[in-house]
Amino acid sequence: MIAIVIAIVVVVAVAAVYLVTSGGSSATSSGPTTTQTSSSTSFGVGETTTTSTTSTTTAASGVKTYSATFNFTVPQGPFGELTFSNNDTVDTYTSVQVASGSFNFTLNPSTYSGSGSGRGTITMTTTGFCSGRVTVPCTFQIPDATNILGGNITIFVGIPSPANVTAALTCKATPNAGSATGNTTPFLAVYPNEISVASIPTTVSENLSGGISYHFTITPTN
Repeated sequence: MIAIVIAIVVVVAVAAVYLVTSGGSSATSSGPTTTQTSSSTSFGVGETTTTSTTSTTTAASGVKTYSATFNFTVPQGPFGELTFSNNDTVDTYTSVQVASGSFNFTLNPSTYSGSGSGRGTITMTTTGFCSGRVTVPCTFQIPDATNILGGNITIFVGIPSPANVTAALTCKATPNAGSATGNTTPFLAVYPNEISVASIPTTVSENLSGGISYHFTITPTN
């Protein structure tokens, strides 16, 4: 009889140890960002349960981050001409915009999309019988960056803030009526304002006709 009681006590004790040991568990959610860990320990009638939840963004969600630097030159801005009465041109003035800056953006492989923002500086120089020079800092948004079905990565650059640059011009003569554009002109935050590349990291440099040139480098940051 004593042996039977001892055996029952041993079985109960072993079962209690099993319950305490198996009460701790670790589970990873099937979602892209959440890892959950919980544990519970039983002491007779009372029970203590501890649960913790941790969210991650890079490893679990797979969101990728990128940074870029850029510069460009475009012949854009105030221009005008001075002519004789027979409409033969005798003098002109023209402008060129030179800009540089950087931006950052993200891409989520599960949605094939992302966004970002950047900042830069543009200098507009006007030369000829009217001349002037102005430098303006600007900020801009990247409302969308896409990587549809693993194809090219395309980055859409928004309108800069401010959206226009105004030059204070000094003129040696008055341009002919209707021949001048004024001294305020819009500009692009990044040229081109839609960038498409096959892969990252990448560096692109282009010298186009008409005095247009641009350069940008994009690198991953995670």
